[in-house]
Amino acid sequence: MLRQQVAKYADQIGFTGSLFCLIHCILTSGVIVISSAVSHMDDHHHDHAHTLDFWGVLDITMIIISGVAVFFAVKKTKSNILKNGMWLFYSVYALSMMVKYIGYEPLWLAIVSYSASIGLIASHLFNLKQTHTKQKEVCTC
Repeated sequence: MLRQQVAKYADQIGFTGSLFCLIHCILTSGVIVISSAVSHMDDHHHDHAHTLDFWGVLDITMIIISGVAVFFAVKKTKSNILKNGMWLFYSVYALSMMVKYIGYEPLWLAIVSYSASIGLIASHLFNLKQTHTKQKEVCTC
């Protein structure tokens, strides 16, 4: 039952999870982007690694939720480009999020992470629109 519900709402879950993650990233680090950009101008690297505190657990949870959502969402589409795109965006997003836990956080990696998150949001929206349109065509209501 739960598996069917997750499969049915995979794009909504993925979109919401990716959007929530993007908002979380913008609020926690994007708000200080100017000071971050200034500190990264001379290729500054953080001297600390992120820890698995509340925010770390939230990061890991978002990565897992996004992965599950992509897994079920790609099952609903017949477009190989969309399937591969969603997995690519997810892989880049997950990898860029995990790399910060070893203490490597250049500004370009944050930009890549934001871009992958936006790509994942767009992919889920496109997939949702595409599958919703196909369901309307099949419906004989």
